[in-house]
This record gives sequence, C-alpha cells and structure tokens, in this order.
Amino acid sequence: MSKKVSDTGRVLGLIAGAGSFPFHVAREAKRQGRRVIAVGIQGWADPALAGEVDAYEELPVGQLARLLERLKAHGVREAIMAGKVTKAVLLGKPAAFDADLREVLRQAPDFSAGALLGAVGQRLAHAGITLLDSSTFLRAALCPEGPLTSAGPTAAQQEDIAVGLRAARALAALDVGQTVVVKDRVVVAVEALEGTDAAIRRAHALAGDGLVVVKAAAPRQDRRFDLPVIGPDTLATLKEAGVSCLAVEAGTTILLEREALIASAGDAGICLVGVSSDDPHP
Repeated sequence: MSKKVSDTGRVLGLIAGAGSFPFHVAREAKRQGRRVIAVGIQGWADPALAGEVDAYEELPVGQLARLLERLKAHGVREAIMAGKVTKAVLLGKPAAFDADLREVLRQAPDFSAGALLGAVGQRLAHAGITLLDSSTFLRAALCPEGPLTSAGPTAAQQEDIAVGLRAARALAALDVGQTVVVKDRVVVAVEALEGTDAAIRRAHALAGDGLVVVKAAAPRQDRRFDLPVIGPDTLATLKEAGVSCLAVEAGTTILLEREALIASAGDAGICLVGVSSDDPHP
C-alpha cells in the first residue's frame, strides 16, 4: 500500500511509461527537493521505479479517472509524463478504457500523439493538475548544437543528415515517428509503431553498416510529452547495427547519462551531433 505524502506544494506526480527516462526524472526531481508520487502504467513502467520515489502505484492503460483520483489523493498539483507508451495500445482493447478516456478519444480531432495527449493534459488541468514540460528536471541533459564526439560528421554524413532531417521532421509532423535511417542519401527505414531500435535494426538488415540515424521532434512539438530521448539502450542498438553517425535535434532531444553516452559513442567510432532545430537545410 502506498503512503500519502504531505507538503503538497512540493509534490510532483510522475506518470511513468517504459524505459529509464522516468528513473532520471525521479532522481533529479528528488535531488531538487521535490517529493515524487509515481503512477506507473502497467505493462510499460518498470516496477523498480518504486525504489526511487516516495510513493508508487500502478494502473492499467486507459484508466484516466483512476489516475486523476490517485494524483489528487496525494495532493499533486504538478505532474510530468516520462517514458514510452505507444499508440499500439489503441489497437488492443479500447473497450477496456474507462469512460473518461473514451470521451477523450471521442472528442479528439485525430489520433495523433499531440491531439490525444493534449486532450489528456486538458483533462488534468480541469482537475487542477498542471502538466509540466517533460524536460523540466533534465535541462542539462538537452542536446547542445554541434558535434559532441571528438570526430564530427564527414561531408558524406552531413549530406545524409540533411536528407534524414527533412524526412524526420516531416514524419514527426505527421505523427508517424521521429527517426529516419539513411545511407548514401537514400532513406533506408523510418520509425513507426515499432520504435527507434526496431527501425534501426531493420535498416541494418536492409543496408548493412555505415548507417546515419537522424532523430527529430515535430516542428511544433508540445514539450509536455514525446520529446525525443536517447539513452544507453539506443547506443547499444547503434553499435549492434553498425551505425556511423547519430544526429539529433539540439534543444529538444534528451540525452540520458549524457557524458557516458558521448564517451561510449566516441569509443565505438560513432559520431554524435546536435543539429539546430532552426535550420531547415543543415
């Protein structure tokens, strides 16, 4: 049974999906003096997150009213979303979703992440809970502009980055995915529901080593959710797939364990570079 945390002005609600991102948010929020109440999405969140927070509960996907009730029970007035829950859940059993979420789905203009999560954010706001920018506690982890590894991109890699960035921004704007894999100015694979790692592996199966991976946010990205995230797991996939360069948008991409990530990329001969989000043709 979870404990209720006092001092509501310092309580942060953490709505947690898959991956290590929620762990980083929880640790940094705690370091900054916040008390953290985590609600993990069953089947996505890692239950080990309980060891990093003041209280931890899990709810099935689609239980929006219960989520609001639990956050309010702990006096949460600010919340943050961290971790992955893909739209694949909409292909499962939406009939199991509660009435609140079914109403959100009914009213959504489309099923893009921006529309759906934006509507959830409005529902939270109506309940007196402000949804924060997902990078609020990890500003120092946002990717800067320019090469991060000692070796910058070659001329050929810069051409692949330009091709991939235009495609990635278009795909992100359409809510298809955020990642494009390029080789010799040919788009080899794009990310959809399968996720970044699976798209990279598929590209390697098609085109072998020497791939350039580009990751970008939507042009009008809602920073409360779905910011691009790169971490150790992604780097392991890059090594496995023979990727030579990873380009991500500066200022919108979160680099988890940044210094270790950069060092590991350099040791593997992978160029890591941050590209300006203002430059349409890098």
